[in-house]
Amino acid sequence: MPPVLFETLLIGAGTYLIRAGSLSLGSRASWPEWARKWLSFVTPAVLGALLGPMLLLNGDHWPSITHNPTLLAALPTAAVAWISRHLLLTVVVGVVCFALIVHI
Repeated sequence: MPPVLFETLLIGAGTYLIRAGSLSLGSRASWPEWARKWLSFVTPAVLGALLGPMLLLNGDHWPSITHNPTLLAALPTAAVAWISRHLLLTVVVGVVCFALIVHI
């Protein structure tokens, strides 16, 4: 078996086991209030850590806002997501905005 395939299968199995375990145990366990409050900050922190560099950096430098199509497309997309709370509409707006910005 090629090493890349083995690593991919191992990572996939680990991810599956972690998610399945947390889903099966998370609904049965009664979490204390402090743990629920602490865990409520995990999702926004991870999302910010993933999106921040992608939106603000271009390789290893900070481009200006006018030369950053990803950030320019993310602004109206975030507004649509905030107002509509509709996933499909948000994705369509994001793709259309990015395509228009890149190809114009």
